[in-house]
Amino acid sequence: MLGRIWNGMTYLRRAWVLCGQLKMRWLLAVPMVLNVVLVFLLFRYGLMGAVSRAIIDIIAEQVSTTATVLLTIVTRFVDILIVVLVTYTAVRFSAILASPVYGVIAERVSDALLPGQTFPTRSWAADIMAAIGYESKKFILTIVGAGIALILSFIPLFGPTLNVGWSIAVALTFVCFDYTDASFSRRGQNFRTRARELSRVLPEALGFAAIALPLVSVPILNLFTLPWCCAAGMYLATEAHRRAEVGA
Repeated sequence: MLGRIWNGMTYLRRAWVLCGQLKMRWLLAVPMVLNVVLVFLLFRYGLMGAVSRAIIDIIAEQVSTTATVLLTIVTRFVDILIVVLVTYTAVRFSAILASPVYGVIAERVSDALLPGQTFPTRSWAADIMAAIGYESKKFILTIVGAGIALILSFIPLFGPTLNVGWSIAVALTFVCFDYTDASFSRRGQNFRTRARELSRVLPEALGFAAIALPLVSVPILNLFTLPWCCAAGMYLATEAHRRAEVGA
């Protein structure tokens, strides 16, 4: 069991090596650049930037002009808070816009690990529509998960512990399904089929999620690590599909 968990922790390295062998690391750079561009646009011209400027203007009116140091500190704090929100928003939009690129990566990973099998192809528009559908379902599930976590927190004595445990479990589950979506979606597999195939590589999936979760949770850093984790998730999904076929 521990050996399989450790094996899952190596998927990020394996995916990076495989992308190098297939000469497609440049494809990983496409969503990275898109992430950075979206953050800049959302912060500079989007609603987040407007909110940031409005908050700073209100604070500036209430603070004495001599308190420039305090105003500078508050401004930087607001900027950091907004950047965190912008980063999360940007990577979600990027996941949709870059879904055709992720589809190409998933196809090449599948061809490399499962030679002889034909990986389903579809149009860029179909990739984007599938990504929109997935993100919509994920948004609803996130609200439901947060509601359950809130309810658990009110349980006397054990509430906080249950809340933390539930939140970690949900986060790890989302990581596994998020970063394998490109491969599973292309194969037209529903949630039940995905869960069944991932259950065959559950220790590896836990190892992968344990490494990927911190990397995609840090603002700014996740702009660059998210595409890499997606490639590793495709590696995991392909391995899960291979074992499902062997066990069938």
